[in-house]
Amino acid sequence: MSTQKPEPEVVRKKIRQLENRQKILLNRKADTERKARTHRLIERGAILESIFPEIVPMTGEQVKEFLEKRR
Repeated sequence: MSTQKPEPEVVRKKIRQLENRQKILLNRKADTERKARTHRLIERGAILESIFPEIVPMTGEQVKEFLEKRR
């Protein structure tokens, strides 16, 4: 029986492949999370605008002040 050890270059190549795969998966996860957050923000903004139509022309700071007054 032959118990050859893998050649260093083969091992390095496999490591690079796994590292690249990890980067791809992490990027995909970040992308999914970003898309979910964007969807949530748009959905909640639409709800706010439907309940308080007067906020549509306001700036972000004006909307914040408006909502803080309603607490």
